[in-house]
Amino acid sequence: MRVTALLASLVLALAACAGCTGQASVGECAKQTDLDDTSVDMAEVDCSAQDATYRVSSRERRTMCPPGDYLDESSGRTRGTGKTRYCYVLNVKEGDCLKAVNQYFERVACGTDTRKVTKVVEGESDRTLCAGDDSKVYSQPVKTICISR
Repeated sequence: MRVTALLASLVLALAACAGCTGQASVGECAKQTDLDDTSVDMAEVDCSAQDATYRVSSRERRTMCPPGDYLDESSGRTRGTGKTRYCYVLNVKEGDCLKAVNQYFERVACGTDTRKVTKVVEGESDRTLCAGDDSKVYSQPVKTICISR
């Protein structure tokens, strides 16, 4: 009887997660599942992967991310926890080349029609550090990313 109840619970848990997309936890990396899709639909990916362009900086149970240029995704409402908002920061380093696709960036080989990460400043969130380049600023973690135009 106990084995049957345990198996039934396991089957129900797996069925409930049939639509799970492998959402990353805070600190883990993610990629957009379909760059042609204008809605944010991220999936967890190893941070060393070429397509790990974003990192989860926070997971909020509120309607907005902290102040900054976050890419955000809202999960569906669950009975116990309500809606969860995932806030993503760019996961890049100086010298990385990016291609803008819809509201996302994709890490690509440097060439024509690419933009280059010119500076990453940890511990400061200040657009003036980018001296004419585009900037992405974040308050959690505190960071400024400068990207050539």
